Amino acid sequence: MKNIIYKVFGTVRDFVCTHRYCWLVLYFPVYVLAFFIIEQNTPTSGYWVTDLPIDNHIPFVPGFAVFYIIWYPLFAAAGIPTLIKDGAAFKRWMAYLMITLSSTLIFDVIVPNGQHLRPGNVEIDGLGTWIMSIIWAADTPTNVFPSMHVLGCLGDIACCFDSSVFKPWHRAVITAACVLCMASTVLVKQHAFIDTVGAVAFAVPVLLVVYRRRIFRKSEPESPAI
Repeated sequence: MKNIIYKVFGTVRDFVCTHRYCWLVLYFPVYVLAFFIIEQNTPTSGYWVTDLPIDNHIPFVPGFAVFYIIWYPLFAAAGIPTLIKDGAAFKRWMAYLMITLSSTLIFDVIVPNGQHLRPGNVEIDGLGTWIMSIIWAADTPTNVFPSMHVLGCLGDIACCFDSSVFKPWHRAVITAACVLCMASTVLVKQHAFIDTVGAVAFAVPVLLVVYRRRIFRKSEPESPAI
């Protein structure tokens, strides 16, 4: 047993030594802690309500709760392969996430916000409503602008197209899952329409800054062979 422990410890030590950027993953527990601290201290009234008339025309589809919670596995799908095999892509992905998610937390402190779209008296009659009942019990409808789900999904899509670790079918699956996840934010009434649009508007310039060299390099014509 002791030999197994030493072997595991040695493997982890060697991995950390050869993948020093892996310490960036410590951002995630810091982010989660900050999120819940801000959540607990957000005022229960008097905040900016992000609801718009268009939200009244978006139906509540509890079945999309399954896609809403895949936000977390999608981080692993994009992050783990690049962490192990493509450090440069992993660092770009983390840079995007750290900028967008941290900026959102700061914005939520400065401008407390929330939405009033959650349906009342929802009967738990299936997997979707059961999932949503758990989410609603743990997560208040505050600090919703811009949608962190949308920001994260856009980062995952960028990551899988940035790195050669992912094959075309990997990219197709991750992109489809991210699109469904982003759609779920309004269909399960976790976000207002403006929360998703605001996230896209914020994400695009950050993506251009973080991935500018990759974008422009790929768009440049190849030099003719001599």
